[in-house]
Amino acid sequence: MRLAWYCPSEGDGRYLGTRLPERAPSFDYLRSVVVAAERAGADEILIPTGDLNDSFDPAAPFAESWTTASALAATTERIRLLVAVNPAAIEPDLVGHQAETLWQIAPGRIAINLVAGGSPAGAHGAPERAHDERYARLGAMVAVLERRFPGPLYLGGASPAAVELAARVADTYLMWGEPPDAIAARVRGMRERTDRPIGFGLRVHVIARDTDRDASDAATALVSRAEVTGERASEYEGFDSVGQSRMNSIAADDAGWIEPGLWAGIRAVRGGAGTALVGSYERVAGLLARYADAGIGLVIASGYPHLEEVERVGSRVWPLLGARAGAPEVAST
Repeated sequence: MRLAWYCPSEGDGRYLGTRLPERAPSFDYLRSVVVAAERAGADEILIPTGDLNDSFDPAAPFAESWTTASALAATTERIRLLVAVNPAAIEPDLVGHQAETLWQIAPGRIAINLVAGGSPAGAHGAPERAHDERYARLGAMVAVLERRFPGPLYLGGASPAAVELAARVADTYLMWGEPPDAIAARVRGMRERTDRPIGFGLRVHVIARDTDRDASDAATALVSRAEVTGERASEYEGFDSVGQSRMNSIAADDAGWIEPGLWAGIRAVRGGAGTALVGSYERVAGLLARYADAGIGLVIASGYPHLEEVERVGSRVWPLLGARAGAPEVAST
């Protein structure tokens, strides 16, 4: 199992869901997070895409993925940049040209995360498109990338259209942090659909501390100043994302606990990945081992603030995985 980290392009801080982040997503700050991730042993960094901030106020600053990746490619040395791209407002041929150029800047260190968007609303002024129409457009972009871009392609999504496309083209299939048994079932299902090599990644938050109580207190504090629960609820109403629907429908108690160590309190204030592994370093490592047994070979983790938490995860959690840690699941293309 390999470690990847998340680039907080929407901002960062000790509290999630406030109107503005404590730390703006300046390039200097984002680069400091990526450099810290390199030092902590992360193999990859996910650079997200979107036109609305889904961690703070929707209108709060959000660094654009291609621009950020281009600057990071020229100022980092080892880490692979996993660049999220949504073709809603950009022609597939231009995406292919951009990806080809980015590979020339950092050969061997670029991967593309294929994103279709969570709702019909067009990003960056693009026209509205129905769910399957967006995936057809994504498929057209893949056809160009396969001609011009030699790097790996990652894809998430739980709808039939997403699963079909992933089975056909993805080097790594990404999932949000559902319980391990649910992840294992999805891994089995994908393996039954394709006879080619495919890896599996988990996108999840991590809140790890010396004790379970300390971690639980940190989770409570993280959302204690949230102000955007109304905005998130309104956004979810307009989504047609099957993956987001699955994330929001996972059964949890009143405090957000799905099971010991798996917490859904983040989904009330943040779109996308809405669950966290919460507990002592040993508990979190144990949960990660369960995901490894379920077939997960890559964990794209995040923690608030990302700068400090990547060091904690890299130094206190990952070594506890022992022989499970560090082995690549799918060779780079």
